[in-house]
Amino acid sequence: MTDTRERRIAVLTAAAKAKSQRAAHAADQAIRSLVKRGEPITFQSVQREAGVSHAFLYKHSELRRRIEYLRGWRVPGKRGQDVLESCCP
Repeated sequence: MTDTRERRIAVLTAAAKAKSQRAAHAADQAIRSLVKRGEPITFQSVQREAGVSHAFLYKHSELRRRIEYLRGWRVPGKRGQDVLESCCP
């Protein structure tokens, strides 16, 4: 491989990683916002709030695990902050 090609690949790889990190952060913030507002946590609600795709959420195991856990959090007497503290450090 040429040096130029290797640099291009490195730049594209770094850009893709940065984009993925921004999307994961947006999804995390979306989950926190939905919980604080007391809204249902679903893949669709997180996707809409964060502006990411369903595939992205399913592909990222930590986000997927949190969403699947939080789908059943709407228990009477449980506050949003209590849920955040128990699942979302």
